[in-house]
Amino acid sequence: MTDQASGGVTHEDVVCPFCGLGCDDATLKVSGEAVEAGEGVCGRAAALFRRGPEPAPSARVNGRDVPLDVAVSAAAELLAGARSPAYAGLGADVDGVRAILKLAAKTGGSVDHYASPGLYKNLASSQRKGWIATTFAEVRNRCDLFVVVGPDPSKAFHQLYSRVTPKTGRFLTGPRKVVFVGGEPTAEAKAQLDGSTVETIPVPDSGLVDAMSRLQALVAGQAPVAGAPDLAPLAEALKSAKYAVLAWSASSLGDDGDLVVERAVSVVDALNVSTRAACLPLSGKDNLTGAYHVSLWTTGFPLRLGFRDGVSEHDQSAYSTEAALEDADILVWTSAFRPEKPPSSDAQIIAIAHPGTEFEREPDVFIPVGQPGLDHAGLVFRADSVVGLPLKKYRDAGLKSVAEVVTGIAEAQP
Repeated sequence: MTDQASGGVTHEDVVCPFCGLGCDDATLKVSGEAVEAGEGVCGRAAALFRRGPEPAPSARVNGRDVPLDVAVSAAAELLAGARSPAYAGLGADVDGVRAILKLAAKTGGSVDHYASPGLYKNLASSQRKGWIATTFAEVRNRCDLFVVVGPDPSKAFHQLYSRVTPKTGRFLTGPRKVVFVGGEPTAEAKAQLDGSTVETIPVPDSGLVDAMSRLQALVAGQAPVAGAPDLAPLAEALKSAKYAVLAWSASSLGDDGDLVVERAVSVVDALNVSTRAACLPLSGKDNLTGAYHVSLWTTGFPLRLGFRDGVSEHDQSAYSTEAALEDADILVWTSAFRPEKPPSSDAQIIAIAHPGTEFEREPDVFIPVGQPGLDHAGLVFRADSVVGLPLKKYRDAGLKSVAEVVTGIAEAQP
């Protein structure tokens, strides 16, 4: 829809690609290269969508502005002489991740997404014993008891409760109850939960593993173990619920987050003996879920890959970004969704990144790229893994996609 007064164009039902909720009712007003978000966008997404009228920066090599083809050739030359590249960040759409994996297979090196630590706290449990996970739609339509484990996930997933706990659900016949165990809802969360019954159960610092262990024993009918807080009322509520869901954001659960997740999964397992319950593990920032799937499709392994002589292998520890940078001579940093800084490193840096990125150290090569869902079309995955979200192009700022840039670097390899 065209805004005659300003000459801009207003786009409705825009997919937001940032946090993994996959909200698809955003409004963007585009005037030339300038972009402002309107209704249906949380504050963080509005800031990430916003663009001024100024042109995008040029590619740079050693701090000097250069044409794109010169920067691509410089990146290819650096990688041709690399001993151990680390491909990190990985903030790209599905095609961008595919291109990065192909380049890594050609040059060797490690591949990891910068948000994967939370992913692996979840996978540590699902790989050991499996879990019963649900989707946003199932929670929205059926869940009558929603239990938030640990810190409020809406700090990262801003519109979580408006998406999954509206006042009514398609198959929900009674009131919805939301219980926070070990965390406090934010003011924004409380506003979204208006109409739901909300309860908070404080948990002592570092006591979440013990609390979830005792909750599992209670719902399984085992002898209660003394401790604070009193979880017996919550256990009874879970056992009498028609469809209970335990949700968490693993990245916020601390060093023992994998143990918290494992105990929460055990609660769900115990409940499913006599009723219906499921997990809602929240992750997916900057297409983390899509990158995970692409890695599986392409190599048969999840993220944290290593390539040598075209052969891939997986190791959660050795190929994490932190571990890989201990030995890397080149860091290839990709972050197209937001101006995320690369980690500190002594390695040379090739940054294929958001044009607004501010670096602590000038990269050896910097190539600004477009944002998926704004500067070019693409595909990302929602945090619950079941929906691939097609993104559209809404402006032309002359920025290439990650896939185009990375493919160019691969083709320029000797």
